[in-house]
Amino acid sequence: MGASISFDSKYRLILDTEIECVSVTPPGINDGKRDGKRDDDREREGSEGSGSESEGSGSDGEGSGSGSDSDSDTENKIYTVKATPEIVNYIRSYLRKNDFLDEFDLITEIDLDKYDHAPGSALVFNSDSIVYMSNNQTIEAVGEWEYLLPEKEEHSKSSKSSKSSKSSKSKKRGDDDDGHHDDSRNKYKSKDDELPVSEIENILNDKFEEYNKGHEFIIHESKNSFLCLKINSVEIVKE
Repeated sequence: MGASISFDSKYRLILDTEIECVSVTPPGINDGKRDGKRDDDREREGSEGSGSESEGSGSDGEGSGSGSDSDSDTENKIYTVKATPEIVNYIRSYLRKNDFLDEFDLITEIDLDKYDHAPGSALVFNSDSIVYMSNNQTIEAVGEWEYLLPEKEEHSKSSKSSKSSKSSKSKKRGDDDDGHHDDSRNKYKSKDDELPVSEIENILNDKFEEYNKGHEFIIHESKNSFLCLKINSVEIVKE
């Protein structure tokens, strides 16, 4: 549809989610293996014959190989679980925590310098509500997009200072220096230029993918595992 972000409309961010359970190695297991390896090393150092040494080396090599495999298997055992009523309660409780709300604000604040906007300009999603919908396993955030001007430009507008062409590019049209300020002003995109919804969705998807890799959204922890939210995709819908 080629829609672009409107700054006077409400939007709904629909995050498609699933819940992953990540197993972790119980404390002490790796330490025990490390101690065992140290003992084997000491034995090898004091062993008398090359035959017994190679024999010890062979058994240790076998053990360390299978040990490292089993370590990674144990540490990286990840599987998707169903959203039971108990897990839904974990999610809803987690979405109310400041930790998540702060991270959500960070993710939905998009620096626009990379996209030909003035350095320091950003797109920010100000959410009014964030709700988990158990019927289709989505998180829905309702709010508005805001365009943040670079700090210098904000300051120049409020103080009417004319420090630099960059700071005052939107105000100084009457300068007599060969249209230098016009060039500076037109060099960057502004709030009036289109910000395609599909492009913003792609940026958010990439950001959430980074969080998924680190299993950042932990909703519940137990002794040997933890549950985390995985965000599969983001859809932006105009209200």
